[in-house]
Amino acid sequence: HDMWGAVLTSGGNCNIKASVATCTELKEKVSQHKPDIVLLDIVLADGSSLDCLEKLKELSPKTKYLIVSAYTDLPTIKKAFGIGADGYLTKTSSLKEITEAIEQVKSGKKYQCREVQELISSVFLEDKQSLEGNKKREELTKKEKEIAYLIYKGLSAKDIAAKLGVSSKTVDVHRHHIYQKLGLKKLSKLIWYVQGSLHLFSEMSSKI
Repeated sequence: HDMWGAVLTSGGNCNIKASVATCTELKEKVSQHKPDIVLLDIVLADGSSLDCLEKLKELSPKTKYLIVSAYTDLPTIKKAFGIGADGYLTKTSSLKEITEAIEQVKSGKKYQCREVQELISSVFLEDKQSLEGNKKREELTKKEKEIAYLIYKGLSAKDIAAKLGVSSKTVDVHRHHIYQKLGLKKLSKLIWYVQGSLHLFSEMSSKI
């Protein structure tokens, strides 16, 4: 898209390697160029880019994937982050959000535009209110916070175990306690919990 090309090249920090219209072309170009970042529309000519995102991450593990979509429904957003998207913009995102998203994603952070943040916050608030109905809900220990944050960052139990110097079984036990304490049953709920409570994990983000 002309506007995106102008945005990307205006600062002089980006070099556009390719523009594609299909999932097939996308996989070919990602494999060929191993780009720093891919701006990804969900709807391509031959299917959904989300269906090939996991394959893209295999082809170029260091590449960051920033979704730019007209879809603003929670299931689509959750699916995108659940399978490895690094950021999510809507097609009505401002120029400021676009440039901020690119910089944050390139630096290794997750990014959600204002519209997506508002949607997540409203859903999280509902979940939080239902959780607060359980007066016995316990606070996470420091170790559990570390593990919850690493799960949110996309690390596997094996990776977390290696990073923290414990066994995978220990990580599984901690993860079970995290789910119990927070009253959660799904990985996606844990991810949204951490995302909606990042102020509680600020110490983790500076250390990890």
